Amino acid sequence: MSEQSFSLTFDNLVDDHLAAERLYYRSTLFAKLDKVVAILLLLVGATSTWAVGARWWTVLFLPVAILEWFNLLTIRPLMIRHWFRKNPKFRETYHLAFDAGGVGFRTASIDSHVAWDHYTKVLEDDRSFLLVYGSGMYTVIPKRAFPNAAEAEEFRSLVGAWISAPAGRPSRSA
Repeated sequence: MSEQSFSLTFDNLVDDHLAAERLYYRSTLFAKLDKVVAILLLLVGATSTWAVGARWWTVLFLPVAILEWFNLLTIRPLMIRHWFRKNPKFRETYHLAFDAGGVGFRTASIDSHVAWDHYTKVLEDDRSFLLVYGSGMYTVIPKRAFPNAAEAEEFRSLVGAWISAPAGRPSRSA
């Protein structure tokens, strides 16, 4: 496993970062707490409507509960769009190299290397991989950067072996 290496090149899109934020959010405690709050809002709305009748303030709880359930009350997407537009690194083409030593980042203005033990977990959905390295901090790897599903699977295997391993060592032997 330690002999594998992988390279990707891609341009950042704001939609990838919005999807990444949703993926990361779903992995947090806040996603579960928002569901609890939505249920409480629904109960308060139903109870108050039953107790005093359909008034504007009693019925208001019901649509707010639905919006909370689907996380539509957050301003986070607006913040992501703003940060994306303001950050010059997102306007550059990313060249990433993954190997036993870690992740190499290269753009027109950045040349960096990050060791595997910097990352704490990997998240994945149908659109992207997230390499998480702190609370709300992650590297977005869009799946559109992979030419085919086989390469995405090879990447998943490589990254999963190194990030899930303790002390930066591969969890599976070669």
